[in-house]
Amino acid sequence: MATPVTVIRDGAIRAAGHRHGAAIAYDWGFPWHGEEKLQRSFILLDTGFQINQPVIFPDQQRGWWYCDLVRIVDNGHTVHVDDDWIDVIVGPPDHPYRILDLDEYGDAIAAGEIDAAAGVDGLRRTQMFLDRHLNRRHDTRRDSWPDFPPQAIAGLAALPFDPQWELLHP
Repeated sequence: MATPVTVIRDGAIRAAGHRHGAAIAYDWGFPWHGEEKLQRSFILLDTGFQINQPVIFPDQQRGWWYCDLVRIVDNGHTVHVDDDWIDVIVGPPDHPYRILDLDEYGDAIAAGEIDAAAGVDGLRRTQMFLDRHLNRRHDTRRDSWPDFPPQAIAGLAALPFDPQWELLHP
């Protein structure tokens, strides 16, 4: 059963969400080229990744997933989630996934924006996410991912879409 939670996204958005096991779902919005867009995102608490199917992806990438390494501070009823540079784009199982922004992550470590311990933790969590959900190792099947979309979000994905969000710094 899902329990209510408040998500603070990048310190800029407060959204109502639902927690079920090791995952959280929340609905939020943003302006895009003069139009308001609504988006559902999922937080995977065990690996520290946030995933969604971006409503702004072009038609040929509808249904693809965008996955962000995030820093999570879980206070029970309120969960703070902040983008942490590394991204993974996941398309259909017969396409390779794509990792983005490792250079920016390295630059942030070099500039002291991320300390060494947090940098190592982020790299380990990224590898854990890839190994649990996408890496096939010795499996030669190409018609499915090992666990993607993650089974952890199955119960939350079926919830009615109900965006209740606000900008914290309008």
